[in-house]
Amino acid sequence: MKKNNGFIESAMRNHGVTLFIILLLIIVGIWGLIKMPKQEFPFFTIRQGVIVGLYPGATSSQVEEQLAKPLEQFLFTYKEVKKSKTYTMSRNGVVYAMVELEDDVNNKDEVWSKIKHGLTNFKNQLPTGVLAVIANDDFGDTSALMISLQSDSRSYRELENYLETLEGKLRRIESVSNLRRFGIQKEQISVYLDRNLLSAYGIDYKTLGTNLFAQGFTTITGTIETETQNLPVYIAPVFDSEKEVGEYTATPMEK
Repeated sequence: MKKNNGFIESAMRNHGVTLFIILLLIIVGIWGLIKMPKQEFPFFTIRQGVIVGLYPGATSSQVEEQLAKPLEQFLFTYKEVKKSKTYTMSRNGVVYAMVELEDDVNNKDEVWSKIKHGLTNFKNQLPTGVLAVIANDDFGDTSALMISLQSDSRSYRELENYLETLEGKLRRIESVSNLRRFGIQKEQISVYLDRNLLSAYGIDYKTLGTNLFAQGFTTITGTIETETQNLPVYIAPVFDSEKEVGEYTATPMEK
């Protein structure tokens, strides 16, 4: 019994039409490949974020009862928050809230702006020991580029000046949204005192240090000693150049 293969038989008999259809499909496929929108770093919405609450001195159970649960209740008041994927993790002195927005949320910045604004009022309802409740929603940037500066002949100050120039040029690029510095070496200015000159002026080095500190001169506040290292601990610097240090150093001597 002969099988009914009319379509195949027709294609074989009218091979010219078949070749024309195949050629047409190839042309359409090539045209679609050329016109297809393509991006090396395609944009898509990151709907996840994290909220960190700091409660120093509290145990994990205290953090759970006094901070984590109220924080969950606060987050669930927003209809844009996906309750099934939002949860908290309590530790001694800290809580992490992993937040995910609903799939139909396209403008995540607007939603997170409302949440951050609400957190300001929410913190006033927490125990006084809670230092901060911070929301972070920008860790999901889809693309990043690291640029390093290195030199065997330039100082850290010169490299930092080059870095500032580079940052100024990068900020002009519309696609650049955030610039961060890593590995910056803090400059240290060492001041050596001549005990003979101090004696000639009748100045004690402790008195000199007190006068300098009163005028804003900051020094190391202590050291951390380990088996292999002795690390100085600094507070935030006030002076930006040797010239400023020299001017402040000269002031007590002139008096």
